[in-house]
Amino acid sequence: MLGYIKAYKPDLKVKDYEIYKGIYCSLCKRLGKSYSPIAQLLLNYDYTFLLLLKLSISSSCPSFKIKRCHYNPLVKCKTCSGKNNDLDFCSDTAVIMSYYKVKDNIVDSRIIKKIAMCFSFPFIALMHWKAKRRLPEVEKIVCQAMKEQRAVEMNKECGIDIAADPTAKALSSIFIAGENDEQRITILRRLGYLIGRWIYIIDAVDDLNDDLKNNNFNPFYKTEKYNEEFCEYARQLLNTTAGEAALAFELLDIYRFKPILENIIYDGLANETERVLKKDRRCDREKSV
Repeated sequence: MLGYIKAYKPDLKVKDYEIYKGIYCSLCKRLGKSYSPIAQLLLNYDYTFLLLLKLSISSSCPSFKIKRCHYNPLVKCKTCSGKNNDLDFCSDTAVIMSYYKVKDNIVDSRIIKKIAMCFSFPFIALMHWKAKRRLPEVEKIVCQAMKEQRAVEMNKECGIDIAADPTAKALSSIFIAGENDEQRITILRRLGYLIGRWIYIIDAVDDLNDDLKNNNFNPFYKTEKYNEEFCEYARQLLNTTAGEAALAFELLDIYRFKPILENIIYDGLANETERVLKKDRRCDREKSV
């Protein structure tokens, strides 16, 4: 996961934003405790969303305590206290997925980034060795997804639906990991698939110019550059996928943190869509009217 699943902060209440930060800080601390301070660099908002979702449907309510930040001892933040299986699951998942992302970057990146990835690989590989023993189910899911993704991307004619499928299936399986209720599993499987699909599409849009320049695979390879027609097509594709994810989300029984999750699903995804598209001025909605 790549950090696109974020809350839209201007529309969050202060109390909800404090909880959102607390979830982020809790995951950061757990990564540092379970692995090393280096592992905290792997954290992004996608894993925060995963933890928030897991905690929101859990039967047990997490408790928060005020603790000092490891990076800035002058700052205090709310963090989940005590042992929490959801925290362990999300921190282990972050390490496993980051390991395969680094491996992928080593293959696809330009020389400078490739050197940086090769330098960091021994550290992430050591953490991955521990994480895959702690969470073999997720290791199997992500490993298989990467193999399928490589096979799919060998076909330059591959369309967006086929290209996004391995990532979508992987997120779908991760979302239902550890669940026993059949109705909840059905809903989470659908939600995970759509979130995974959305992440893959927005990353492909975000990387389009660089992929064309470096001759890397991109499902939008037929597009020679950003233009108004492409931007509107990408916007509709992303918004439709996010809309279907919202429909699946509405079916979930949420015990806590619902306003934060609603903010992410309804406002955060839409805001990220516009942010990525407007990185090129020709994608500005106002100019396409």
